[in-house]
Amino acid sequence: MAKVMRLERRRLDVDQLQLGMFVCELDRPWESTDFMFQGFLLDDRATLEAVRECCRHVYVDDFRQVEMPAVTVVSTAQSDLPAVPLRDEIAPAERSHARSAALVEDVFAAVRIGRGIDARACREVVQQSLDSLLRNESALLWLSRIRSVDAYTSQHCLAVSVMAMGFGRHLGLERAALEELGIAGLLHDVGKIGLDQSILNKPGRLEPDEFEHVKSHAQLGYWMLRGSAGMAVAVLDAAHGHHERLDGQGYPQRLDETQISQPTRIISIVDCFDAITSHRVYDAARTVKEAFQILMDLRGSHFDTSLVVRFIEWLGIFPVGTLVELHTGEVALVLEKHPRWQLRPKVVVLLDEQGRRCTPRLIDLAKVSADGLSQPYRITVGLADGERGLSMADPQLQALLASRELLAELEDQPISNDPAQGQR
Repeated sequence: MAKVMRLERRRLDVDQLQLGMFVCELDRPWESTDFMFQGFLLDDRATLEAVRECCRHVYVDDFRQVEMPAVTVVSTAQSDLPAVPLRDEIAPAERSHARSAALVEDVFAAVRIGRGIDARACREVVQQSLDSLLRNESALLWLSRIRSVDAYTSQHCLAVSVMAMGFGRHLGLERAALEELGIAGLLHDVGKIGLDQSILNKPGRLEPDEFEHVKSHAQLGYWMLRGSAGMAVAVLDAAHGHHERLDGQGYPQRLDETQISQPTRIISIVDCFDAITSHRVYDAARTVKEAFQILMDLRGSHFDTSLVVRFIEWLGIFPVGTLVELHTGEVALVLEKHPRWQLRPKVVVLLDEQGRRCTPRLIDLAKVSADGLSQPYRITVGLADGERGLSMADPQLQALLASRELLAELEDQPISNDPAQGQR
């Protein structure tokens, strides 16, 4: 009897793809795309749409196809606040961000003189930040990218707080859990205030005893928070355990995966991502793609695998507040992500094809928009903060992003087909 051969690999047009299929080959070289792995599961709608945008056909491996569970929606308090346009949320987000920044400085000052931390004040500013996120996520996300190396710890805490809440919302957590995540992010590194700052901010490689000193911030933070009334268990756990690892090789307690809570796992991922993509005294900022690759390499050992995948799914390949290069050679800043299409955010062009500063010009990649040769605009690569002479700490960029009037003017501009329009 002839043996029946089962096909393992077959070609499909991208409009035939379904969730649960495993893509094993594209119709173009992998290195010319933004996909991080040569083979991946279509386990979410964003990835499916990204493949459809990039390719005309692909090959799928039927042996590796999985049945996707029905999507369940967890009820949250998001619907209490109506969504608003980015330009209308800029001012409220800026006020919320300023209050949060002032609170973090107050917390750090209180810790330095041995006073307790005001848990109620922390919750109030986190609630305001969460309200802003629920109205328009992009506004507070890009504000959290504006920072100075000199104030890294406090600004890092602000960013982790905002991203943790945004990620938690994507996971479908209830409002109370989102608030606790926000407070946990805000205070997860408070123990660093108790360290020798010359060691913490040392530009070069740390000696073994210096590294042990820096590692003590997790225990110090836990003691500080435990001595302050009204701190939720999730907040204490995150400060104590955000450097624990699923394989039991983390610090300070060498917990295993059964002992690390979900909030702590979330804070650990966000903390790592923000650190990698930020300028620090001992390391330059790296690209989002590099940060995602590191998270994926460490999944299962350091970080929760499913949460890493969901985090990348939420943040997107080109997150708000990151620099990107367009196919024209122009450099732009991602202003607002599209709710469905990761590769089609709204961007503001800042440098022309020759790398010169130009009058800011909005391009909405989700709309039909073409360059002077009638080629559709597309992002070719993500850049690290500071590349091409552009940084989120640049006053000109901050003025652009903080100006509600300018954003309104930009959003009202018609989409231009001429990349030279507005050049100086």
